[in-house]
This record gives sequence, C-alpha cells and structure tokens, in this order.
Amino acid sequence: MFEASKGACIALLASLLALIVIFGRKKLYPKPYPQIPYNAHSAKRIMGDLPDLIPAIKATKANSESIYRITTQKLGSPIAQLLLPGNPMIILSDPYEIERILRSNQFDKSAWSLSVVGPLFSKATLSQLTTPELKAQKRLWGDVMGLDFLKRTAAPKSYSSTVELVELWRLKATTAHKGQPFNVLEDLKNAALDAVWVSIIGEEPGTLRYEKRKLEHELKGQPFDDPAPPGSFMKEQVEYIVDTIMDASATPFPAWAVKLEVLKPRFRRFRKIVTREMSRAMKKALTRYEGLDLDSLGKDSIDTCAMDLVLRKQALQAKKAGVEPSDPAKDVAMLDELFVLLIGGHDSTANTLAWFIKFMETFPQAQTELRAALSSAFGPGIPTLSQILEADIPYLDAACEEALRLSGTSNGVLRSPLQDTTILGYPVPKGSIIYMNIHVNHSSVLADESQRSETGRAAREKKDDGFKTPAGRDLGTYEPRRWLVRDETGKEKFNPNALPQLAFGAGVRMCFGRRLAVMQFRIAVTLLTLSFEFQEVPEGMQSMACIERLFRTPQQPYAKLRVL
Repeated sequence: MFEASKGACIALLASLLALIVIFGRKKLYPKPYPQIPYNAHSAKRIMGDLPDLIPAIKATKANSESIYRITTQKLGSPIAQLLLPGNPMIILSDPYEIERILRSNQFDKSAWSLSVVGPLFSKATLSQLTTPELKAQKRLWGDVMGLDFLKRTAAPKSYSSTVELVELWRLKATTAHKGQPFNVLEDLKNAALDAVWVSIIGEEPGTLRYEKRKLEHELKGQPFDDPAPPGSFMKEQVEYIVDTIMDASATPFPAWAVKLEVLKPRFRRFRKIVTREMSRAMKKALTRYEGLDLDSLGKDSIDTCAMDLVLRKQALQAKKAGVEPSDPAKDVAMLDELFVLLIGGHDSTANTLAWFIKFMETFPQAQTELRAALSSAFGPGIPTLSQILEADIPYLDAACEEALRLSGTSNGVLRSPLQDTTILGYPVPKGSIIYMNIHVNHSSVLADESQRSETGRAAREKKDDGFKTPAGRDLGTYEPRRWLVRDETGKEKFNPNALPQLAFGAGVRMCFGRRLAVMQFRIAVTLLTLSFEFQEVPEGMQSMACIERLFRTPQQPYAKLRVL
C-alpha cells in the first residue's frame, strides 16, 4: 500500500511538473495582438516567426524583403504581425496608409529605433522624439535645404565631383580595365563623399582626385606614396558607424549592444576624429565672421556650405543679444547633426546610383531613350550645371523617379502610435512597433476602402489610382514611362503622382536631405549617361540581388563602360 501511495505521489509530481513545463512554455510563446493577421503555426513556437525568417534572410541577404515575404505577402493582407519572442512587430505594406501614418502627428519614432541610434548621436534630430526642442533644432537647420541655397552652394560641388568621377572612369574604361567590367560602388561612394562633405562642411576631401593620381602612377609603374586625403579618414568613420548599427540590429538585444559599443576605445576614437575634423572647419568659418557687423552677418551670400549657414545664424543671434557666441566645437547637437547628414548623403546616394547603373545595363531601351532625351535637350557635348538644373526634360525626371522607386535604397521605416489607435480597422496598442514597407517594387496588397478610416479615405482620394493603371504594371521592371502622361495639347509631362513615392518618407520626419539628394542624383544621372554607354555585363554579374545593411546595396555593382 505504501509503495502504491509512493507511486501515486511520483505520478502526481510528474503530472504537476509536466503542467508547469507546459504552462511555463506557453508563457514563453509570442503574444499576438488581437485580430491582426499572423502566421498561426508561429504562435506555437517560442521563437515565433524567426525559424522562417532567419533562413530567408540568409538566402537573400534582404532583411526587409524577407520580413514582408513571410508576413503581409504570405498572408495576403496589407497588415500583419511578425511574431517574435515577447511582443510582436506590426508589418504594414499598404503605401497609402503608410503615407497617412507618416504625415500624422499621432505617430512618432519608435523606442526601438531610438535605442539603436540614440547612444551614437544623442543630440541629432534622427535620435529624438518630436518635441519643441526638436522642432527648434530643425528650424535652425531648415534653410540649409532651401532650393536657392543648394543651387548656389551644393550644386557646383556635386557637378565638379561627378566630372572627376567621369574622368576616373574614362581612365579605367580605356586603360586600366580596357573595356572589361569593374566594381563601381567604391568610386560612387568616394564621389558622393566628396560632394556631400564639401557641401556640408565646406572642405575638399579630395578622395576621387587621390584615387585618380594613384591609378595613373600604377599604370605608369611608378611608386605612389602621397598621404591619404581627409576624405579617406572620414569614410572610415562612416563605415565604422554603419557597421556598428547593423551589427547591433542583428543581435537579440540591440540597445545593449550599442550601449556596450559606446564604451569601447574604437567609439571614443571615432568621436575624437569627427570632433577634430569638424572643429577645424568650424574655426575657419568663425574666423570669417568675427569682424562682420550685423548687416553683413544677415546676408547668406557669404555662406559656402551648410555648416557656414548654421554657424552664421548662431553668430548673428549672439551679436544681437550682445553675448559671445558659444564654442560650436563643444556643441554636441551641431557635431551629431553634421555627421548624420554626412552618413545619409554619402551612403544612400552612392547605392542609388549603383542601382541606376544596374537598371541601365538590364534595360537598354530605357538607357537609349534617356540618352536621346538628354541629347535632344542639351545638344552635343556635356551640359553645364545651369543647363542641367534649369532644363525641363520629362523623361529625365521620370528616369530619376523610377530609379528611386525601384532601388529601394531605404526599404522600411519604424513608427509607434502615441496612443491606442486603429490601422485599417484593426486595433493597434500605444507604443507598439510598426514596420512599414516604403519600397514599392511589387504589386502591394492594398486595403479594401471600407477598412480605411475617414482620414485615411480622404488622404487616399487625393492620390491617383496608379496601381489600377498602366503605371502599376510590372513593378519589378525599370520603366520610366510609367511616370509620363500627355497634357491636353498632347505634350509629354512628368506625373509625380503616378504611383506612391515613399523613398524619402513623408511628413515632419521626411528625409531632411531630400532636396540635396534629388539634385545630386539628377546631376550624376545626366553626366554619366552622356559620358558612357552602360553595356551588358557577363551573366555572372547580372544579378539584381541585394545586400541590406543600413541601406540596400546591389550584390554585384559592376559596370562595363564604353566611352562616348
């Protein structure tokens, strides 16, 4: 009897243990939000959707596209959940609803994204919630992206940088590589760095010039021992920060990974180099302002770059107040903002141009049409900067817009609701993370109009119904003509509303450097297309696959050039 009781006790303990394990395990399962679609089988796995997501990312190296593929695309819903250990992430693919959210003041930067970039650039606008302080900081910097200011300061530097790139590639195409394909990404990064650095800081990085001299010495068999230019040091810092952000984002606890990184000597060295280089440039600018009176300080004609404009405005405010201007080299907000502008303007522009070249190789008819439109507008030879900026060439506008759409250089954006809300009729809790697809490269699963809120329907009605027109066909194809229409006289016109265009975001958080990026891109596309024919590369170099880091990059950024 005792043995029987003992056996019953053991059985009972085993049952209790099993129940504890079962219920304990269930507590570790993902916790889907009510009603929003999700993969049902993933809700019964501790790791949620990760066992499906990780292999997809390894196979494609496309993080965002893999997320969309296993959520909204798989479930056939414009909104879905990515189930993760703990709280899920809400995935949104309807571009009209995404634009509504980006323009709404009921959503802000997500805590997750702030935790990754905040410790690196705590005072940059990128790292702050929308507060009165943020708005004041954006006003201070607002004039640096004014069209007139950019045309006067940044445009000439972008033009000269592209001309230097053309000279380098002529040398490579005719001598170094003799008509064979070569990797163009580093050259594009150097060109973008040269243009952005001088536009923002006012100093010549000299990266392309250095590379051209180096190649010329190599071709002559001569030793080359010139010291590396300032641009190479800053490029190293940009790449370090990009790697830091991406490495941290790939860990289970990105916020802690970044917090640990800022304690390391490498991060301290990064801050020291950036502060030193930018402080030196700031002191030069301030020296020019020291002897100026109020009238002179009030004129923007003395500004040569973005940093000049901001420093002059601060000097003007100090003079009006009768106080000494603060030391900008100790202004963390100034340093952080300058470096974030450098990162965004350098890497994104280079990658978008790399995709543009891939499109030219893959879709030769579009390349032929673009060159014909440019030649018709400008005539023989290379156009001047003013000609490029002032020309009305619908096909050029369409070619640039199509490259921005299809490249998806920035593939997704994070937001969080500031209060409980609804998205497409589904309840979404305050503080949840919403990951939104801004890469319109396939037929999106659109919401039924009845799902939209009143404000959503109102916003939707202002847009062309592009996905139901020829503009919405074959979205994986590079076709500039989707952005062209005929007016009442039969004249061809560029239609920027043919499709949703979210490459730069929207609303108060729209990419700050949008105007600068569009201007630089237009200049580069014009000069490169008129200088070279982008010929078909060998089959092993034709892949349109990407590597997604901070920006989406072609895996095979090769070009075979014929000099025109």
